[in-house]
Amino acid sequence: MEAQLARIEKRGERWRVAWRLCDTQGRTIPGEDGKFVWQSTTWSTEKLAKRAKDIAEGHRHSWTAQQVESEILGPSDGHSTPDTPTLAEWFEEWLGAITRITPGTRATYQQQFRDHISPSLGAKPIGEITPLDVGKWVNRRKTDGAKNTTITRDFQLLQHCLDGAVRSRHIDRNPCKETDFVRNQVADDDTGEGELAAFSHEEFELLRERFDKKWHPLLDFLAYTGARWSEAMAVAVEHIVAPSPKSPQPRVRIYRAWKRSGVGAERYLGTTKGRRRRELTIDMELYEELRPLVRGKKKGELVFCGDEGQMIDYSNFYHRVWRPALVEAQRCERHPPGMRGDRIPGLKGRCRDHGGTNDQGKPCGAWLSPGWNRCINHIGADPDAVSDCDCPRVLRLEVPDGGPHRLRHSCATWMFARGVPPLVVSRRLGHATLAVTSEIYGHLMPESDEAAAVALSGLRSKSGGAVEAEEAAIDEQPSE
Repeated sequence: MEAQLARIEKRGERWRVAWRLCDTQGRTIPGEDGKFVWQSTTWSTEKLAKRAKDIAEGHRHSWTAQQVESEILGPSDGHSTPDTPTLAEWFEEWLGAITRITPGTRATYQQQFRDHISPSLGAKPIGEITPLDVGKWVNRRKTDGAKNTTITRDFQLLQHCLDGAVRSRHIDRNPCKETDFVRNQVADDDTGEGELAAFSHEEFELLRERFDKKWHPLLDFLAYTGARWSEAMAVAVEHIVAPSPKSPQPRVRIYRAWKRSGVGAERYLGTTKGRRRRELTIDMELYEELRPLVRGKKKGELVFCGDEGQMIDYSNFYHRVWRPALVEAQRCERHPPGMRGDRIPGLKGRCRDHGGTNDQGKPCGAWLSPGWNRCINHIGADPDAVSDCDCPRVLRLEVPDGGPHRLRHSCATWMFARGVPPLVVSRRLGHATLAVTSEIYGHLMPESDEAAAVALSGLRSKSGGAVEAEEAAIDEQPSE
């Protein structure tokens, strides 16, 4: 229903303006009781009231009374009426109304808010939260030692929560969007702090040699599809599509991923991140590697799994397989890392008495090994020590590890280096939007910008007649 015009009424010595609240198309918005939602504001002069009426009608009655008042008088300190709920109250209401998140994500949001946001801002009415409050909260989180990636996730949660408050007309504007905070890239969302952690193809091959051959299909799958760990572990037999006369190239379907229903809860199979189901073409070499993992298995069984068909746990794989291989690839046979401990016959005491420390860097209280100035656990090379030589065939990491997720970044880097269009890269990686791909990997695309400049320069160098003739020829081609 189209809204009626706003009306002005004189009440005593003041002037009241009232209108039915509408959407941006001018259609009235019914309240929960099915009745119209009215907005009204009162002014000391008829001139101000007429101006308020003009503003309300100019925005097709989609502005609240508070927005109209702010337009005339300027924003109030709180951007809201005093009776707005506290952030903690609003968060519970907002989170309870979100429909497109998993139970695990809901539980994660609750923990994030409880541990990181509520202690500083939870008791404050949302109408009183200012950009200064948000900025101070971010700085306190940094002072407390929180990682940039963690702060970014918390900031995004707060921003989404307050976006909901704006849509529900509790506040006029979101204070998060008025800060100077710059989004840091988030490690478990396909981004990393600082420089992007990726292997060159030569580095990947060097690292691959350090793994037992039984892990090669998994490593190649992660590196050449760009799948997330949770997605790769969810690939079943039927998701590997064999080549056929109609479709000569083999494919893999990334349709699902392992998730948790809550913090510490059991894992379950759900949709991929952002619900981006995709079907990727793979080369025959990778397909031939995967065939032995599929052979003899029934529909529904996992391609990558433990000896009893169970999902491979990320933490176990990282600590028992990935990390040892990565360290070994960084060690040189000619220049091994320094050894811990010295032979000193007859020495007694504890490891800490001679500088020995445990894995946490604290003094080690274990007794010395006979004939050494260290305990039995702290003799030899440090498990994470690597060589610092420049010898060939030794892997050197300028960016910290990052785990198997580094293979996903490597896949994207290789595609861009080969000139694969950004939209194709984005779809293969399963990003929600091309903007996400651009934000993470935009620095890898300078050649594309240079190519655009060359193309435009080429147009400039042509004579006007030549350009017109070329455009006419293009116009005459039949449309597809």
